[in-house]
Amino acid sequence: MWVAWLFVGYLLLAVAIPLAWTLVPVWRAARAARIVRCPEGSKPVTVRLDPWYATKMHMLGDRGRRVQDCTEWPGRASCDRGCLVQLGALK
Repeated sequence: MWVAWLFVGYLLLAVAIPLAWTLVPVWRAARAARIVRCPEGSKPVTVRLDPWYATKMHMLGDRGRRVQDCTEWPGRASCDRGCLVQLGALK
């Protein structure tokens, strides 16, 4: 029976290692804070993206991003997130 569990463990590692090799850099890149110009206020703001959402979208083949935090929030939490256009070249 232990041979079957060993086989399952190796199989999981064979899937997990390449997946982590691909997704960890995406998660780290999305986690970093960025300074962009707010389209509504025309002043520099610090934006933090949601790294888990970016990783999930990367797995689905999309480059979608979502703002997690902004220095203008909570005052402008209902903005249209136009700053994401400036982050379009994010890899």
